Amino acid sequence: MATAESHLLIGIDFGTTFSGVAWAWSERPDEIFVITNWKSNLSKNSDTSKVPTTILYKNGLCTWGYDISLEEEPIQWFKLLLVDEADLQDDICACEQVQQARKVLRRHNKSEIDVVADYLRMLWKHSTEEIKKARGKAGVEGLPCRVVITIPAIWKPNAQERMREAAKRAGILSSPFREADLQLVYEPEAGALSVLADFQERPDIKPGDVFVVCDAGGGTVDIITYKVMGTDPIMLKEIVEGKGRLCGAIFPDKEFENFMKMKVRGKTWQKLSQSSIKSMVNNEWEHGIKRNYDGSDRIFTVSLPTGWTSGRLFHPLDDRKNDISAAQLSITGQRIRAIFGKSISGIRGLVNQQIEEVRKKEKKYPKAILLVGGFGACGYIQSALAKEHAHEGIEVMHPPGGKAWSAICRGAVIKAMTNSGIDTNLNVLISSRISRFNYGHLFMHPFRPGIDRQDDRIFDQVRGIAMATNQMIWYLKKGDDILDTKPVHFNWALTKDEPLSDNSFKLPLMHCESIDAPKRWSKEVKPLCDLVIRLQTPFEKLPMISGKDGKVHREINFEIEMTSTGTSLDFRVFMNGVQVGKSNVLVQYE
Repeated sequence: MATAESHLLIGIDFGTTFSGVAWAWSERPDEIFVITNWKSNLSKNSDTSKVPTTILYKNGLCTWGYDISLEEEPIQWFKLLLVDEADLQDDICACEQVQQARKVLRRHNKSEIDVVADYLRMLWKHSTEEIKKARGKAGVEGLPCRVVITIPAIWKPNAQERMREAAKRAGILSSPFREADLQLVYEPEAGALSVLADFQERPDIKPGDVFVVCDAGGGTVDIITYKVMGTDPIMLKEIVEGKGRLCGAIFPDKEFENFMKMKVRGKTWQKLSQSSIKSMVNNEWEHGIKRNYDGSDRIFTVSLPTGWTSGRLFHPLDDRKNDISAAQLSITGQRIRAIFGKSISGIRGLVNQQIEEVRKKEKKYPKAILLVGGFGACGYIQSALAKEHAHEGIEVMHPPGGKAWSAICRGAVIKAMTNSGIDTNLNVLISSRISRFNYGHLFMHPFRPGIDRQDDRIFDQVRGIAMATNQMIWYLKKGDDILDTKPVHFNWALTKDEPLSDNSFKLPLMHCESIDAPKRWSKEVKPLCDLVIRLQTPFEKLPMISGKDGKVHREINFEIEMTSTGTSLDFRVFMNGVQVGKSNVLVQYE
């Protein structure tokens, strides 16, 4: 997409529990606007920077977000369905929300990509309508648009590609703009771009400073560490590979609900109205205890809905504890710490791992831990990390007000600006990243007796020698520094006897997470994508070689250029030094 002309920049934070959208205009890039107007059936939510990632299929209609009636049971946590079950924690796969989501999708004959696309379609339509209200119809539909969607740092290529496919099905690339393109960015990277953009011109930020960025969201908590390489503009280098874990806000949310269930007699919980439960959780937990608890022994009170304290709903044992009054339930700080326990433990583990890696590589501690994401605004997370790392001189910082919750979608807009080459006071550049995988492909080499496996041995009729198949060649290794401006090149040659179908051939590319990339194919090596290349030279005009089998073969020599931009791989193909047109190179993901 041409970016010299005026265009819109839109960042989408598609979260497990809540999603947000921000936007800017290329002519005024320093002004980033966050969508805050949502239809709502709950109080305190009509003017907020996030909307629930929930969807309801009923009577042939599709409803989403805050607009779903409190009496309904919408599909939740469906973002997690884009990830292979083998890559999810056992307790997540077995949890009620994920199981219910799969059950509803089967009933409606919808795939995981379908439900994500349906939600994104409604989020996109609402957001673009809000942008039209701000800029006018002509100021939207007449412009091109660059869209950046955030994803967890732990997502593998197949989940990333499903996200891209869902966005396409949602119509994000087709309306209402004249043209649009799409890129993905890791959530903690977007958070870093957002927070550090506010650090521009601060005298205490200098080259060599190290920041650990922790994006604590609803489902995943992602963490990544950057070193400041320059300050005008801020230039960052990833020095510790981004990691993530499913230990976000959904876990204390579930524990709080379980705690309330425990307080209710027998099967009475199932008899309570869904609207009263959801209102109580929203008002007392989501907008109360969860945001205000700081780790102290302070006692909180939960205001109980009308009718909950009548008819002996609560266990007599609880009444003897005197923690239930006429319309309130008291919860001790100790109990709240237990509710947060699993999440805090997971977050501490991620942070400590990053700090230890920084000490090994940089021989010093990070300057600060930057907390972003909705869960990152939780006072308990802030106080727990500050207390643990105070003796190391590490500050714990977070954006003021509601900026922590909207940091990811605002960072996605800044990423869109960077991709567009826009000069802005918000520019924060990532000079290099760490490769999360090994990338390469299968090949064969001359057979080495006593070294290569006998079952890999084949006889090559063209060369007239024994060859070892199932060998791996890696062009980019896990842990390698990846420069945005430095692509990886590799050469390849094929010999063919018969004309190619559609004058095209396929090159399968593989990836592997192992720290030590295997030299031979193994079960750890997974398909990444196929490069389908259509030759511009007629088959009969390709160079000829005479094989040892006495036949004449056609030889295809080409060079692949692979550039990593963080979440995506871009490919260019060259033959005889001339680039093959993009229309003749198709990337097919598994």
